[in-house]
Amino acid sequence: MPLAPPLPPDPSPRLRETRFSNPRLSGVGVELLRLAELYRRVPHEVLRRPERVEFALLLVVDRGQGAHQVDFRPVDLAPGRVVAVRPGAVQQWRPGADVDGDVLLIEPQWLQPRAGPGPAAGAGRRLEDWPSDFTLQAREQARWATLAGLLREELAQPTLDELSVDTARELLQSLLLVLARGARQAMPTQSPQDLLCRRLVQEVDRRVMSRPSVADLARRLGTSVSTLGRACQGTLGLSVKALVDRRVALEAQRLLVHTQATAVSIGEQLGFSEPTNFLKFFKRCAGVTPEQFRRAQRQG
Repeated sequence: MPLAPPLPPDPSPRLRETRFSNPRLSGVGVELLRLAELYRRVPHEVLRRPERVEFALLLVVDRGQGAHQVDFRPVDLAPGRVVAVRPGAVQQWRPGADVDGDVLLIEPQWLQPRAGPGPAAGAGRRLEDWPSDFTLQAREQARWATLAGLLREELAQPTLDELSVDTARELLQSLLLVLARGARQAMPTQSPQDLLCRRLVQEVDRRVMSRPSVADLARRLGTSVSTLGRACQGTLGLSVKALVDRRVALEAQRLLVHTQATAVSIGEQLGFSEPTNFLKFFKRCAGVTPEQFRRAQRQG
């Protein structure tokens, strides 16, 4: 069965690809603003459209109730809630009059582990090890508020000299450590099986465009297919193949809303040799055809 013909030209805007673009803070690579400030800067109809961010975005809510969406998954917002949006993810704002909090934007290079001895050198900056959303306890909320206030003051200096830049980056690391502790508290104790599953998820994420086989993943992770399968089933409740399929489907969804590429082209990028195979795969995973998914996202 052939794929449906490509969509006709769509007058609605393409997905925004948002990059770090504050000239004043480009030398720092960090910006901290209030959610209410963002709502004042950008029209709500623009915010509501999906965007793919090319930096890390950390939202820490301190007032009100609301919602957000990351990679097409809804996230409830409440005081103490943290939403971690990784570079390359698709997000949608859901402006709410009573919701406020801190929005921390970070260029990706400032999330890399520091050079230094010992395994703790990069502690606190591995966003890929955090849940995509979690809640800070009261002590961490208070620490975040104090450090965020200091960072905000430093970034507001009339002149950002070398000392200001160094101070801002040190405060950033302290803020990330506060969130890292909150993320760790939100996760259950990690067993060897859990750690293997985490490595599996990261490996699938790195190799999503090649649709890796279970055998290839096991070989790369230095374990057996059966051990890997037990870890994935025990921790995530699904098979390794289902995990790969879910991540490939997410990448297809990102490409459908982020680019103008046809479904045929996206299927080829993701390693499907036949267009019909990609169509069946996507419909099985998403419940709709690629064209239906793209149209629904553009219509909001």
